[in-house]
Amino acid sequence: MSKIKPYLIIMIFIISLTGIFYVWTNMESMKLGYEINKLETIKAGLVHKNKRLLIVKASLASPARIYKIAKKLGFVYPKEGQVIMIHE
Repeated sequence: MSKIKPYLIIMIFIISLTGIFYVWTNMESMKLGYEINKLETIKAGLVHKNKRLLIVKASLASPARIYKIAKKLGFVYPKEGQVIMIHE
């Protein structure tokens, strides 16, 4: 049998390490891709929820709605002299 030369063993070792590194980086890249996709889905849901909440906020703060509730509760506009302005 012929002896295996040391440089051949070193070359096989280096090629093996390079292959392992290549596979590992591809797997990490795929994991990150899945994580990014998951986060983008969550973000889209939150953006949609935020838009809905802004619409609800606008409808709850509408002057017409507030006036209607105030009228039901018996509130009236203040008469002249009942409002005191305080300046800082």
